[in-house]
Parts: sequence; C-alpha cells; structure tokens
Amino acid sequence: MPFSGRNYSLRQHTVKTFADFCDPRTLAQIGLIAGGAFLLAACEPENETDTPVTAGVLDREGDYLELVSTGVMESIDSDGVAAVAFLPDTSTAWSGFIAASAEEGGIDLFDIEGQSVHRMTGSRLWGLAAAPGFQLRGESLPLLFGADRDTNLVRAYALLRTGPELIEAPIQPISPQGDIASVCGLDEGIGYVDLMVLSRGTTAEIWRVADNGGDLISATRRARFDLPSPVRTCAAGNGYIYASGPAGGIVRLSDDGQVEAQTDGYALSLAAGEFLGRPVLILSNGTNDTLEIRDGRTLELIGDAIIRDGFSIPGVDQPGAISATESSYGGTAYQSGLVAVADEADGRIRLIARETFARGIIVID
Repeated sequence: MPFSGRNYSLRQHTVKTFADFCDPRTLAQIGLIAGGAFLLAACEPENETDTPVTAGVLDREGDYLELVSTGVMESIDSDGVAAVAFLPDTSTAWSGFIAASAEEGGIDLFDIEGQSVHRMTGSRLWGLAAAPGFQLRGESLPLLFGADRDTNLVRAYALLRTGPELIEAPIQPISPQGDIASVCGLDEGIGYVDLMVLSRGTTAEIWRVADNGGDLISATRRARFDLPSPVRTCAAGNGYIYASGPAGGIVRLSDDGQVEAQTDGYALSLAAGEFLGRPVLILSNGTNDTLEIRDGRTLELIGDAIIRDGFSIPGVDQPGAISATESSYGGTAYQSGLVAVADEADGRIRLIARETFARGIIVID
C-alpha cells in the first residue's frame, strides 16, 4: 500500500496507515449551521407582487440581473484568489469545504460558514480541479489538483477531512509536453478522475488519474490534441468542455478537441452546469463588475448578472475566479448546490445559492 511505512505528522494527529484517512469528522454545531441558512433565507426582501421567489433573486434592473450574496468567506491575509474549487462531503453535507488557491501560492480551505480551517503553503497554482469522490483501495480519498508553472507539473493533494489538512498525494508525475498553463476536471468515476491539462501553446492533454493497485496513484495521458489558438482556462459541464484564451475567444470543445461552438470574448475563469434543465456557462473576465451568463450549447449571451450586498453580507465589485457545484452543502440555502465567486477587489469569496442563480437565469432569459 502506498501509505505503509511512512508517517505524515499533522497538526492534530499523525497519519500512519491508509485507514487514518477515513476517520469520521464530528461537527458540534450542526443545528447552528442549518439554522443559520434558514434564517438567512427568511431575511431576504419580499417580492412586491406576492409571487413566491427564491431568496436572493432581487429583480432585473435595466440590462442586468441582480443577485444577492448568501455567504462570504473569512477575510485572511492574502494577495487574492487565483482559483476556487468545491470539496463536498456526500455523507455529511454541511461538512464540505471550499478550496481556494492563493495568488501568492498555497491553498486555503474554508468551511461552509466561511471560516478558514486550514492553510497550506506552497507553489502558486493555476486552476484547481477537485475529485471529492475519489477512492483508493475502496476508501474515500478526496483529491485536489493544480497546475504549477514553476515545476511544469500538475500538483496533487489529498484531503484529510479529520484535520482538516491537505498533503501531497502519492501520485505519478503529470507533466504535459510544453509549458503548463492550467488544469481542470473533466469527469470522475469510481477509482478514477479525468483531467484536462492546458499548455501555454496550442495543445491540450487529457490525463486519467486512477487507483491501479500500485505503490503510487497512476497518472496516464489518454489524449493530446491541438487547438486553434492558445487557451489559459477551462471548465467542464453539461457533457461539454469549455476553454478561453487571450486571442481565441470562448470555445466549446468535443472530447477530441474539435471546436463545436465559438464566440468572441475572454474569460479569466469559467464555470459550467445545468440550471433548471438548461446547460449554462458562467464567465468572469476579472475587470468587469458583472458575470456573463451564456447558453452552454450555443454560447449565446443570456445576460449579465451583478451580485449585490445580501443580509449583512457584501456583494461582489469585481468578479474573478468562479466555480459551481450541484452537491449539497446542507441547510435551506445550499441544499441544491452553490456558485462561488471571488472578488478581485478584496480577495474574498462570496457564495450564491445554486437555486437562486438558476431562477435568476429565468428572469434575464
């Protein structure tokens, strides 16, 4: 087994065997978390027409949809957020984490209440890809990946939920041909996860990380293809792959790299998913005060969204890194998932309930 014979000294405990990765985490304030989400939803403004709406959707103002922040991460000493990813816990929804790669390097972990629970120092990572359901030898071992341009490697980290802690995962090297640009997650199954690794040129590679029973978690390149122009960020969702670069606009790709749809524009960060049955792509460019919401199939613009202040929770002045999940984080507000948006203005992450976002798309469509 890859963990036998090695001791990892951690802040609150020592990991000596692989079984130590799977200890259950006890939360003492379950009722407070669920109750806080309920109270937050109850305090949103009422709809003047008495028509029921989801908490957080205000209305369309001019050409923009106004959404309301429903959560915010704790302010920490950081130069900003480079990428965001979700690490949900399917067994205990409210104990999931939000991961953020810091502009100055390393990764921060937050709980759903917005508290910083762990900081790992290290390299500056470009893009984050999470595999929260990854299993090793049939046991849960959530993994987090990020592109390290200094070493030209995809870094892999294992999440120890009982700390919580992030440690380097025992994995074979993931290194693309050419200088690495970013990484994103494509698909996750039992014992494997597929990643897209972007180069700083015009090539992209698909790698499979899997438990093949060896001393190290295996990493195998499954495909390599050329793109029409360089891309710097990618995302997957709705059965599609999306990418954007400084010169090539925004594209939807097939799994063999063929461009199936393309539009002008540039995205610093992308997030994709299905909202009330409709495939949607969310974009931020790091300079505007709005998010672009596009049809996930045609890439046509559905509309723009502004995130305003919520109930004692600040809005977003300059959207940066974004991520979306369908996984439950518990409570009333986050049962159907979340959208996370980092604010370039203050370096903090805001949360918007996924249901709020979905119903907002109906308003602007």
